[in-house]
Amino acid sequence: MIIMRIETAGFNLDIKGQMSLDYVIGVSIFILAFFFLLSVLSNLLLPFQFNSDETRSMADRISTVLVETSNGVAIGDTSPNIVDKDKIIQLNSDLNNNVTYESRRDQLGLLTSTLKYNINVSLLCLNNTLYPDPVNPILLGGAIPDGSSNMGQSVRIVYLPQDSKKLILVVKVWL
Repeated sequence: MIIMRIETAGFNLDIKGQMSLDYVIGVSIFILAFFFLLSVLSNLLLPFQFNSDETRSMADRISTVLVETSNGVAIGDTSPNIVDKDKIIQLNSDLNNNVTYESRRDQLGLLTSTLKYNINVSLLCLNNTLYPDPVNPILLGGAIPDGSSNMGQSVRIVYLPQDSKKLILVVKVWL
């Protein structure tokens, strides 16, 4: 067996298939840097993909305004999640009328200079049927969401003292 020796400028290089420790460390640092760069770039592009967090937080904010303030359907500011039937009926008529739908969206903060959110609000029984009955619901108002939009939804349990009922208020918001 012949072992080749190459001597160049005072260096003795054996060709035996062995790797230098410097080479292994260099390649491993390069691989780690590559994966770090890949993860950083993917996280930088994430905010430009979807606005689902934005619509979900908008739906949560609108549901809070509706059931916890007297500007919404709550009986008063000190009675959160206890709703007034007359205010619910008024909200339903506002959301189902084209003229008052825009003003109600503006009042709830759904209209900005660049974005115009749509809203759909419904009141359901605990078994997910419309209240008081599916043919004549007390609250089923707003635009109808299409299947292609990125929609945020918030669900709140409310109490209607006029009928002594626990109900589900569903708020859907989308662009």
